[in-house]
Amino acid sequence: MDFSDALGVDLSADQPAETIIRSVTGAEAPVVTALVAVPDPALICEKLLRLQRYCSIGPRLEIAEVTAQGITLAAGPHDEPPDLKCAAILQGVLERAGFKFVSAQGRKIRWKNAPGIPTPPPCESAQLTDHLVQLIASDLSRAWRIEDAALHLGLSTRSLQRYLHAEGGTFSITLRQARTDRAAALLRTSSLSLAEVGFYCGYADQAHFQREFHRQIGTTPRKYRIKQHAQRRVD
Repeated sequence: MDFSDALGVDLSADQPAETIIRSVTGAEAPVVTALVAVPDPALICEKLLRLQRYCSIGPRLEIAEVTAQGITLAAGPHDEPPDLKCAAILQGVLERAGFKFVSAQGRKIRWKNAPGIPTPPPCESAQLTDHLVQLIASDLSRAWRIEDAALHLGLSTRSLQRYLHAEGGTFSITLRQARTDRAAALLRTSSLSLAEVGFYCGYADQAHFQREFHRQIGTTPRKYRIKQHAQRRVD
């Protein structure tokens, strides 16, 4: 997966920063949608950094600090300024996520108004596992940690572990199944590349996607897609 294709923008050498910002802000590519699912600057940066691991080409984005007011990009060798494309991409993604008055100066990217964090829809199930599945699904591309999930569910980490165990599961099992189910659905019904599916479903990199999917389904994502498409033609 190419970084430019994933974002749905032209990152060729002659593209000015303003054009890149406008392109990213207006992008409807599935990867961009995943990046901005939750308008949290730290999460957006985490996802962008993970996207780099999926892509063969692209400007190298390095983050030095993320605060509630801004993001500081890491300096290059000899304290050189970061790649202007990196700042433009990040600025565009933030604007796409709903941040207002975003500006970049040197290594600093700041904003004046940040959007509120959406609350996942209520779950009517009596099973805590179902609440967890819905929470994970609300931002599947996120690198979910049990501490984060427990905080969202209003529980301590230990309480979440205890309740899930009482229902016959664990956090890792629930997360793995949620990712696998969604990945399998996308492989069956979408034209997304394997790398896009893996990123969208929150896997760390393509190797992680291949390994975990094979462990759960018993075959690779590519072979699974081919088999499903062949079966549909037969039907």
